Amino acid sequence: MWALLPLKDFVQAKQRLAGTLTVSERRGLFHAMVEDVLTVLAAHPSFERIVVVSDDPAAQLLAEHYGIDCWSERELGVSGLNAVVSAALQKMAGLQLGLPQVTSAMVVHGDLPLLGAQELNTLIDQHTELMKTHSSAVTIATDRHGRGSNILVCDPARAPTLAYGQDSCEAHYAAASAMDLPAQILALQGISQDIDTREDLQHLLSMAPTSAAERTLTYLFQAGIAQRLQHLQSGPANTSTPVWSAV
Repeated sequence: MWALLPLKDFVQAKQRLAGTLTVSERRGLFHAMVEDVLTVLAAHPSFERIVVVSDDPAAQLLAEHYGIDCWSERELGVSGLNAVVSAALQKMAGLQLGLPQVTSAMVVHGDLPLLGAQELNTLIDQHTELMKTHSSAVTIATDRHGRGSNILVCDPARAPTLAYGQDSCEAHYAAASAMDLPAQILALQGISQDIDTREDLQHLLSMAPTSAAERTLTYLFQAGIAQRLQHLQSGPANTSTPVWSAV
């Protein structure tokens, strides 16, 4: 299995947090989350190759640091998340590198700081089980609202029509069904915690401490963002200490 991580320009990432974080804070947060994701992916034995797709120099530096591939979005000749991921999957399917044919690719997004090896194992096992009776299949790990597609696993040569955006989980499931591809939707707690809004950040900070999200949580506290968000949530009269603190 290959992993594909499409990354926006880090400066432009997390626009929905513009009313909560400054440009530099959004960039720092995104960088920390991507590092948490790459740390887990790079250490997982199931991935033959990991590919980042981005033109941001920071993405190239991260790829070098983790010893993974970085494909240029510009060289794919398309723009927009759906087109970029589709083009990258097509490139995977068409590669002739003397390697076994890529039959499964996992599209992972960079804003999943609680991504963990155990849930990846569950996701991969469930997809493998579906593939025992089908040559191609689609597995979607949804967000905590049951609407987004935080991770999508598919055959890069038979990927469903991509529809990232509002209600993408339902759209991807329908697209798979239209292609007669067996599909399943999984709800996995850590994977479901994507970060798009202030509410998402507050939800992350309210969760019990874990070994995951180390860089993200450390950044949030060191930058003073966690304390600011707690103050906004509880009001100035509340002087209690944060639920989680960096050490």
